[in-house]
Amino acid sequence: MNELIAKRYAKALMECSSSKELKSQLATLSALKKSLESPEVAELVASPLVSGEKKFELLVAPLKKKIDGKLYNLLHLMSEKGRLDLLPDLAEILAFELKKQSNRFEGTVEADDALEKAEIKRLEKILKHYSGAEIQLKQSDKQSDGLHVAVEDLGLELSVSKSRIKADLLDFIQRAL
Repeated sequence: MNELIAKRYAKALMECSSSKELKSQLATLSALKKSLESPEVAELVASPLVSGEKKFELLVAPLKKKIDGKLYNLLHLMSEKGRLDLLPDLAEILAFELKKQSNRFEGTVEADDALEKAEIKRLEKILKHYSGAEIQLKQSDKQSDGLHVAVEDLGLELSVSKSRIKADLLDFIQRAL
């Protein structure tokens, strides 16, 4: 439910702002999201005992001269409606929408050995052909029994496992006999 409400706020912000302004607003929202990770601040925002206006005065009002006026007004409206707890969702939705507009996404690669840059570029090219989006892959520190590629924003997940191939091959041989 919260995500649906946050999408409405994100849509309103996107309709009245340019892409350059949106990037600046996203940076501000990401910083506010990071501040909400603190237990004290999260407790303050979630508390029903503290009024929305007081929350606004403590969290957003000091930033008035440093942030975009449209974002400031949106945050003021959110505080009036008691929705400041939606800031993390709003930041995530806005980040996803900006990635979608630019058609650039990030993903991770897990492998049993470190892949060379040429191999990663080849995987990026294949994924671009498949998805139509520009994808930048990063090698993960995690080890995998084979190869695992994930682009969460697009819902893409590809996996090739040596143990799975071995099990399928043995199963095929047993059926053939």
